[in-house]
Amino acid sequence: MPDQDDDVFSVAFADHKRLAAERFRRIWQLVEDIASQPGKSRKELASQFALSERQVQADLNVIRREMNLPLVRRQGYRFVTDAQDSGPQFSLAEAQLLLMLLQRAAHDPTLPVDRLKSLMIKLPYLFPLHLRPLVAKTLESASAAERGGRQQEIFAALAEALLRKSYVKLIYPAGEPVASMQEPIVRPEVLFPYCSSWHLIGTCRQRGRMMVFDLDNVVAVSNAVGV
Repeated sequence: MPDQDDDVFSVAFADHKRLAAERFRRIWQLVEDIASQPGKSRKELASQFALSERQVQADLNVIRREMNLPLVRRQGYRFVTDAQDSGPQFSLAEAQLLLMLLQRAAHDPTLPVDRLKSLMIKLPYLFPLHLRPLVAKTLESASAAERGGRQQEIFAALAEALLRKSYVKLIYPAGEPVASMQEPIVRPEVLFPYCSSWHLIGTCRQRGRMMVFDLDNVVAVSNAVGV
């Protein structure tokens, strides 16, 4: 009989331990806090997030090692930035809006394709370091959508749902052993890289709580309006 504690985890990761959705959500909040207010010590972060310093250090290790973000400890924790970085930076909501506009532009036959591709290559470098993997992945989805790649279509649909704060249905293969349910209906909150995969944190309508989903095994994403 399965352990009841398994219910707090949403997805079994193939080669590493399961991590609770709430912890992943907290880790992303930590990422955004360090990006917006660099220089805090581990003690200050522990006090702010009501954690022990040991818990904070474990989260910092995930950010640096599993999420591969350039976190360093230099007069407090911060992300390594280029010397020329200055001025206001894009927020996540602004990034999502700009990416949606570019996705639409990619399907406009009146726009010069070569200039649009050049813009997509350069654009991630205008964003804060912690958002660059998401921006690059979403731009990859926008530029490849016409080729009909499954992963690109899935990522583009999730990025749009993030911006619209709408529900989508994640579709897993029948009998998929790592899926806790075959067609969860989810309102996405965060897309993030972890090890070699991308994951989604969102509110699951069926379970009525926050869950984390490994996107490697998702075969399709559909709009859940009216479902």
